[in-house]
Amino acid sequence: MGIIVADFEGNDYGDWKVEGEAFGEKPAPGTLNGQGHVAGFKGKGLVNSYVGGDNSRGKLTSPEFTLSKRYLTFLIGGGGWKGETCMNLMVGGKVVVSATGPNVVSGGSKNLAFRYWDLSKWTGKTAILEIVDNKSSGWGHINVDQIELRDDLPPQPKLNVAHPMKVSNRYMMLPVKNGVEKCNIEIWANNKKQYFFNMELAPSDPDWWAFLDLQEFNGADIELRIDKLTAGSKALENIHFSSTDVKANNLLYKEEYRPQYHFCSKRGWLNDPNRLCYYNGEYHLFYQHNPYGVNWGNMHWGHAVSKDLIHWKQLPEALYPDALGPMFSGSAVVDHLNSSGFGYGITTQQETEFFCNNAQTGRQLSAHRLHEARTGAGDSSKALFRCHHADPHQRH
Repeated sequence: MGIIVADFEGNDYGDWKVEGEAFGEKPAPGTLNGQGHVAGFKGKGLVNSYVGGDNSRGKLTSPEFTLSKRYLTFLIGGGGWKGETCMNLMVGGKVVVSATGPNVVSGGSKNLAFRYWDLSKWTGKTAILEIVDNKSSGWGHINVDQIELRDDLPPQPKLNVAHPMKVSNRYMMLPVKNGVEKCNIEIWANNKKQYFFNMELAPSDPDWWAFLDLQEFNGADIELRIDKLTAGSKALENIHFSSTDVKANNLLYKEEYRPQYHFCSKRGWLNDPNRLCYYNGEYHLFYQHNPYGVNWGNMHWGHAVSKDLIHWKQLPEALYPDALGPMFSGSAVVDHLNSSGFGYGITTQQETEFFCNNAQTGRQLSAHRLHEARTGAGDSSKALFRCHHADPHQRH
């Protein structure tokens, strides 16, 4: 059994010394105002230096304690700025080891992750902990919880798992558990990474099921690569293929809080509409979409069509993240005369769609699609869009 150094479950910080404004007067109950969803902490409280946003600064200092066991374990997340958003172990007035969160660029994970320090060099010595927020910019905060002294480590996750599968039906069904630590997933086929995303993969019973349309690889051998699976996870047993994109017992669009008047996607987070147009008897709606979670991330362009602006049919994702980053907000035009020339050798008058997006790199992206490729059979879309990457300094 471990000795709890701090679990931050109280109404204040107890004997910890508080400096500055970033940590507030007491542990946070979770996500703070204006902050993306924070998860992965234990119990009801944690250290969260987002009080006042990323511009606030401060420091928490623990009372002295004796390093009486082999390991110090903890949960940590937030900014990855060395020396600025960190937790330090101090022995003899000096920092002997330090840890940060994982994030320094936009996006990233707001989940706390398990970390530990081997205390063998300092066993029996007196130490203090500093939790530091000295950064005033993006990811200028630190999250910490459940600090323990232990003689052994809890079961560790499996790393870099490669799992071969045969695509036996159109949809890969992925179990989601809101709030667990995210993992990174890649789908490989034909010796090439075809899809990649992160998600809160359920280690046991899921809260809901996300789906990935793999129609183009039906019958093929693929490899599912996962960077980290929690110890004892049953996720690989639960991932399966289905002919439909919802579970048989699912009450899709009948949920208590499901909007009925405005469009919403079958699954996942969605945000601003992009590229609204009318073509060939249909209204087209594209939108920012995370198909694999209920919070921001994995930015795709979702796609839906309607003939009356009331009844909508969701189609497969129109644009997927690629090597240059997520597919952020943008716009488009319908090129009725193929004046862009993206018709590739078509000599007759041919309509073409043209998309422009901002990627994480700041580059401008464009993609196009021949309208004749939109058929009633399957509505598979990934192969119909060709992307172009323009110089970031070039104006469009």
